[in-house]
Amino acid sequence: MKHFALFALVAVAFLFAGCASVVSGTDQKLTFNSEPDEATITVSGRVLGKTPLTVPVDRASNQSITFEKEGYKTYTAQLSTSTNPWFFGNIVLGGLLGSTTDGASGAIHEFSPDQYFVTLNPDTPTGISTSKPRQIKEIIIAFSGELRHQLATGGGEKLDALLQLLDIDLSEKDTTSRALNQLALSNENDLELANTIIEVYGVQ
Repeated sequence: MKHFALFALVAVAFLFAGCASVVSGTDQKLTFNSEPDEATITVSGRVLGKTPLTVPVDRASNQSITFEKEGYKTYTAQLSTSTNPWFFGNIVLGGLLGSTTDGASGAIHEFSPDQYFVTLNPDTPTGISTSKPRQIKEIIIAFSGELRHQLATGGGEKLDALLQLLDIDLSEKDTTSRALNQLALSNENDLELANTIIEVYGVQ
């Protein structure tokens, strides 16, 4: 009897709170990085802090995000959202009332991706930066899958570009490629991989 009462209580909670709200919550942790660091992050008019930053953001659609830093052009875009898969469980467990609750709270939305990296362009006539660390980050992040594949196979255009930025002699290409591949295997996060390579090879 006690077990039945407990089950009934849980069912009522799902009915009124909404499945997605209970399981996922009404916010989601997002990670923001930029090149260079210390860019101010604003989401729908609310300042969240400066990069690098991981912070909970209310789940809602049509939210704009802005990266700002003095001396660089402001970057603005829309946060991408998809339907939280728990919302579909809501239709079965919570019924119409539950799904309405999730829609009102924003829990129906899920941010995808949950990590954002932006390269800010200098506020100059050309908007071009010749910084090697910056170029390394751009190659690794923009061509992550292709570069990681080339590191594993030992050759390719993106790998050659990276080796050139690292000032690696042709005779050391194979050895360096294997070392870089080991770093890539131990760093799934592209930005962390880029920062590790820059530090290990003393790029300035």
